[in-house]
Amino acid sequence: MSSRLLIVTNMGPKASAPFQGQFVRNQVDALAALHPDFFYMTWHNDSKLNRLFKYPVLWLQFVWRYVLSVRCFDVLHVHYYYPTIWLALTYKWLRNPRVKIVVTFHGSDIYLYKPESALYKFAAKFVRHCIFTSKSLQQKFFRQDIPSTVLPAGIHPVFANVEPVPVEEKSFDLLYVGTMDHNKGMDRLLALLEQLPDARVALVGEGPWREKVQQALATRSNVTFYTGQTPVQLAALYRQSRVFLSLSRNESFGLVMTEAMACGTPVLATVTDGSTAQVHDGDNGYKVAQDNEQTVVPALREKIHQLFSLTPAQYQQMQQTCQTSARPYLVSTVATALMDLYQSLSDAQNPKE
Repeated sequence: MSSRLLIVTNMGPKASAPFQGQFVRNQVDALAALHPDFFYMTWHNDSKLNRLFKYPVLWLQFVWRYVLSVRCFDVLHVHYYYPTIWLALTYKWLRNPRVKIVVTFHGSDIYLYKPESALYKFAAKFVRHCIFTSKSLQQKFFRQDIPSTVLPAGIHPVFANVEPVPVEEKSFDLLYVGTMDHNKGMDRLLALLEQLPDARVALVGEGPWREKVQQALATRSNVTFYTGQTPVQLAALYRQSRVFLSLSRNESFGLVMTEAMACGTPVLATVTDGSTAQVHDGDNGYKVAQDNEQTVVPALREKIHQLFSLTPAQYQQMQQTCQTSARPYLVSTVATALMDLYQSLSDAQNPKE
């Protein structure tokens, strides 16, 4: 691909979430052969001032760095559609009207915008190709006529060829990795752990519920909290855990589930777009319906006991299936598909809009 590629996202690390947007960075690294430019949110914290002005600042930074630059890009790939798409449109209207815009939808950029506003719909007219992290997410987008692909963000290369740990050698029974908030089911986690007082638990993540979770579990010597884990450290935790928990109310794909399975750890998840795409009951884990909130935690507890009752041979078979399930989602595989897409867009003539 001879044309220049610019990757843009509104996600970036901050003190309370040092690895936020890491999956986009992993893609950028995997696309190194194309020498892409990468623009992401650098002024990012949890202050009220930041919440009010982070997008105007992001737009000004983008204009200064790219719209007023002599550099010209042929493909602009936006991660997280709205409102990040306005950066791409600014570039298209003021710098290069022939640029092809690709958008990866990650979930909340669709879930949180129902019903879609007029501006949300208007901006989609200029998108050349849509990428959705799951088939279910694709079906929720208001336009089905734009060429699209279902392609998860991809997991870090460290999760390739991981040697699973036998069940009898595991250090933890249950593992949670992710943001600690209501959508991710921290209320469900606390209710579940109250009914499993002897379970050895590892919890990884930051978020508005972290302090509440820590206080609720302060007397539990069998619960360990972690922060700021690198992919290598996460791989070690996945390997040492018997079951990975995903308790989300909404989840477009959930790469942490993929990472866990790549390490040979079965997943127990609530039914979401992401778990529907990845978890196959009895093969690499189990799913629990969340139509009735009152039945979620009892159903989770039942499935945990079912997983704990597996013989070492049955568990090993599930581990093998987990790793087979995760293999197509390595970031190297995703990068190959992206390079093919960029090349096809570069080769195509620009139709009139």
